[in-house]
Amino acid sequence: MPVHRGTYTFVNRQSGTAMEMGTDHSLIGMPPKENETQKWEISPLGAGHSIRNLKSGKYLSVKSLSKDAPIVASDYPAAWFIREVRVNEENAAFYEIRWPMTDIMLELADSGSSAPKTKILLAEGQLPQDKHRARYWKATRVRQPSFYQPSSSANNTGTSSFSITGLAEKWRLILPAKPTPPARS
Repeated sequence: MPVHRGTYTFVNRQSGTAMEMGTDHSLIGMPPKENETQKWEISPLGAGHSIRNLKSGKYLSVKSLSKDAPIVASDYPAAWFIREVRVNEENAAFYEIRWPMTDIMLELADSGSSAPKTKILLAEGQLPQDKHRARYWKATRVRQPSFYQPSSSANNTGTSSFSITGLAEKWRLILPAKPTPPARS
């Protein structure tokens, strides 16, 4: 199934470490945990997808399209091609995250090392099947809090109603004050 707009975590097939935005805005592999440095918002961009970190608000980009170039954070979105790869022996879908129209893709360095803070770099070319695991990422959709809040009057009947309070909190809406009519003398 292709990746759709939403928020995801990406875990490397080889190491089991999660893709994380490091404190220096580099891309690294770290043990999976529930924080926003490991959550990525995927949005359509041209023929590909932008990948934005929830914590930093920065997009994945590159300084150069060369082997072993580091992945960097940018204020500007770049379009990535996220290609599904079926792994029959695991009955699972993984993803390659590629620069469009190339064989250049994200790879966890050191053949997919599970050591914390292992860099995620650009890689190019074919690898033996056992080494290619460092280029596969398991995408898991993350549920984000919704601004649709159950009504207290719903009485657990399985129904819920729209909450303007939740909407205002979610979008930080500031509603203008109702104008006061001029005083008549």
